[in-house]
Amino acid sequence: MVEGARRVAVGASSLAFDPVEITVAAGEDIAIVLTSDDLLHDFTIDDIDVHVAADRGETVEGGLRADKPGKYTYYCTVAGHREAGMEGTLVVEAR
Repeated sequence: MVEGARRVAVGASSLAFDPVEITVAAGEDIAIVLTSDDLLHDFTIDDIDVHVAADRGETVEGGLRADKPGKYTYYCTVAGHREAGMEGTLVVEAR
């Protein structure tokens, strides 16, 4: 994680993320602050190699930086969670 990165709070509970859409600028350093209320969840984006996991009652921070504008899907890799709809969209806008 990069010093001074913009912190983005993400809640994970009841097989859903809050928010379901996050907008960042291309090349911006971001700290995902993942809080799980009920059980183990994670925040994963395959295309930019991001994985942050938090167990019940935990808050965990992990960094990300997307240099290429576009839309990326984030989801929970815990068995059955993505299938139940636990995903969202990271929108990366050109600077």
